[in-house]
Amino acid sequence: MNTTTVDIHNSNLISTISSPQFYGDENVYLRELLQNAMDACMTRSALEWSWGTEFLELEEARAVNSMRKLFTPRISISYNSLTQRLTVEDNGIGINAEDVEYYVSQIGRSYYTSEEFQLQQLHYEPIGHFGIGLLSCFMVARAVLIESKKDRCVNTAWNVADKQSLEAITAKWFEGAREIEYINSNRLESGTKITLVLKPKYAMRLSFHTLVRLVRKYMLYQPIPIEVSFDEKRTVVQDRNWILDNPFADTLGIIAIRIEDEMMEGYIWLYNSKHKEMVGGSCLYQQGFLVNDGSQELGIKPEWVRDMTYRLHIKKQFLTLRASRDGVANDEYLRDLRGLVGQKIVAHFMSNPIGLNQYLSTGRRPVLTEYEGEMQLLSKAVMVDVFLKGREVTLPIETIVHGFVGKVIRIAFISKGCFAYYQQNYFADFRRFLKENKLIVFENNRDIFCQFMAPYMKSQRYVISEYPGIIYDDMVADFHMEKSVVPYRNSYSLQPPHLGYEDLFCIVTNHQQGTLEILMNKEHRLYRQLEPVWYHPKVHNMMAVVLENIKQRIINSQNRWDKLVDFGGSFVDDWNPQNVATVQSIWCLEYDFTESVNTYIQSCLSHKEQTELGLAGFEFRRDDFINWWFMPRN
Repeated sequence: MNTTTVDIHNSNLISTISSPQFYGDENVYLRELLQNAMDACMTRSALEWSWGTEFLELEEARAVNSMRKLFTPRISISYNSLTQRLTVEDNGIGINAEDVEYYVSQIGRSYYTSEEFQLQQLHYEPIGHFGIGLLSCFMVARAVLIESKKDRCVNTAWNVADKQSLEAITAKWFEGAREIEYINSNRLESGTKITLVLKPKYAMRLSFHTLVRLVRKYMLYQPIPIEVSFDEKRTVVQDRNWILDNPFADTLGIIAIRIEDEMMEGYIWLYNSKHKEMVGGSCLYQQGFLVNDGSQELGIKPEWVRDMTYRLHIKKQFLTLRASRDGVANDEYLRDLRGLVGQKIVAHFMSNPIGLNQYLSTGRRPVLTEYEGEMQLLSKAVMVDVFLKGREVTLPIETIVHGFVGKVIRIAFISKGCFAYYQQNYFADFRRFLKENKLIVFENNRDIFCQFMAPYMKSQRYVISEYPGIIYDDMVADFHMEKSVVPYRNSYSLQPPHLGYEDLFCIVTNHQQGTLEILMNKEHRLYRQLEPVWYHPKVHNMMAVVLENIKQRIINSQNRWDKLVDFGGSFVDDWNPQNVATVQSIWCLEYDFTESVNTYIQSCLSHKEQTELGLAGFEFRRDDFINWWFMPRN
């Protein structure tokens, strides 16, 4: 057996990580430097707090600490446009020669994830842990200069095992170089100063306002004041935590859910589509730094909510960040956050479930979830228009299910317009229809109701009546055992999976969402011929024209069309959803419609093309359509 060693080409790896290919935005170098500075300052603060606690009681240790000069953390950003050098400096823990050798020069190794840091048992959870952030500087800089001195706190905390060198160092790292040059220096102040020699193209774009804006973009707030200077301009950035501001407090129709606990803070907003432009985007912070500004769809929004945005700050290290720190991993922690968001919405609406109804999704996409509390809330919140025991009522799904526990019933799904038409024109058969179906479900929240019926559904089919215009869905549901949300499954069908009529090529339904919906029958002989070659442009366009002609004849049923009109495959949606689709389709086709269709097909595909595509003998017959679609002969 042959083997080969897996190796990493360092030069390729370094150039990839230090490029926009990896980070996306060249400005993230400032975020990385600020995170490093923040960790350095907070680690020094935590080390100084632990002085004396190995031999004194906690209160005594605090008293001893109070007598020392307090550590005041500082971070500054400065830029000189003449030298094109940008400097980020802090008075934190600092680094020494050993740190340069063991951490700075080792890509992917971080002091804050090392055993050495863990042994300190500090009251601080660091932000950085990948050990690659310094490479981001080479997106904008030709060289990086590091000046640093380790602070004495590393040798005076109670749990220090090995004394560390406090000798200052100066290091140089040039773009593309695989070596870092460093020497001992005479720096006196503890902390680290990183100077970037900027590339001219980036330096030309940099401004005072850009620096200030980037600090405020990447940091939710500044627990340590950050001094920003650009030549003669100077300011101190120390914004308050704005995450708990609610700009929509008095806006009617927007639900604002405030979150403030030991783990998370911020707001969730639920709103209708009319408020969409007003509310804007979402953002997510962790440990005070931006991890997502809405550019990445995280899946935090529950499936059953129509429109939601959020501004959230996770105070602890919770989500697994990508190495580039511009997003989060899709893992169990992100799913836990999704569950927490759902819990907050459930808690808000639990006292008034009906209030949620106007913020629910249409149900055209899956809304069932694995979270029991959310499903219980939905069953109380989702209101369905039904005909039950001789009258029209609006009931929550929970009430409907409880009312039929222990029974097997037949449910009909029909539009209100078709229901009224049925009742007025075919009263005798309508009475049979009511007798067979214990529950009639209308359009409102029909699709969500279908999903809730998934555990109970035994069968579902289309019923195409011999009475013109009458088509509806028919479902058999078994409520013998009242089921919890645990066995809910996603194998539901918003429409019957099969027409159940092999002789019909297509039908039009009564529950379309906006545009006229024509369904093709996958069991039909012609569809089986079409399916393998539907990808072919000629076939695709040909059938688009045929279906559009059917649609337009339904819409314009008062006007006779003498031949098939070629719309060029484009769809013309000019349909009033208030109309009853199947009633509108009565006598919508001329008696010779099939002849017109077949003539058109022959003009689209030559005999040779029909043979090559397996469509030889492909032609429509009158029996391929519902009989009451055709106009009687004059």
